Amino acid sequence: MEQYRRILKDHGLQITRQRLLVLKTLKELNCHVTVEQVCGALKERNIVLTVATVYNILNLFEKSGIIMRLSAAGEPVIFDVNTHEHAHVCDLSSREVVDYNDKELFQMIKEYIHAHPPKNFEIERIDINLIAVPKTKGETA
Repeated sequence: MEQYRRILKDHGLQITRQRLLVLKTLKELNCHVTVEQVCGALKERNIVLTVATVYNILNLFEKSGIIMRLSAAGEPVIFDVNTHEHAHVCDLSSREVVDYNDKELFQMIKEYIHAHPPKNFEIERIDINLIAVPKTKGETA
């Protein structure tokens, strides 16, 4: 639990039992999750928190940079525990979200933005969400 205490402290958050339990569960799941999935995982661990409490904790974690909210995923909201620079592929039919790691893509975008900065704005982060459907059998690249 000490590593989770450190994460909360490093992000300037007060350490509470509920936040520690949600953070520990998120790290153990290590995937893209909805509030309902987090609540289900907590329940499996015999931890009872209301959906509202979990939602508030996830929102707080997102605001502090511990997790990311996937904006293109629609409803319900999906959170990502992996905050390293990466894109997402969102399956339009199943709503499954998978990581898409491509450092070259992000480098190209950063170089372009550096050469053509948006007026009156400072970029905080780059979110790339690719909306896709599964290939049918026999389709090639």
